[in-house]
Amino acid sequence: MPTVKLLTGLRKFGGAQQQIAGATVREVLAAIAVPDELLFPQRDEVLNQDIEVLVNGRNIAFLDQLCTAVTDEDRITIFLHGARGYPGG
Repeated sequence: MPTVKLLTGLRKFGGAQQQIAGATVREVLAAIAVPDELLFPQRDEVLNQDIEVLVNGRNIAFLDQLCTAVTDEDRITIFLHGARGYPGG
């Protein structure tokens, strides 16, 4: 299972680091405890612009986005982008 690190304000949704099963970033995001309305505020499968997801240090925006494949050895880091402030805040 990939290792998922939740940073900043997302830590309250399951601790700083956890093992989550999934073959793609979308599957991993569906399995973590972060509320869907925070990840996908428009409920249209478009990731919140304030959420950054890195796979092995590379932003998924430059990979295959939510369809980016992950393996058991991968490290996924999820955090709130601080430039616009906390979503909903």
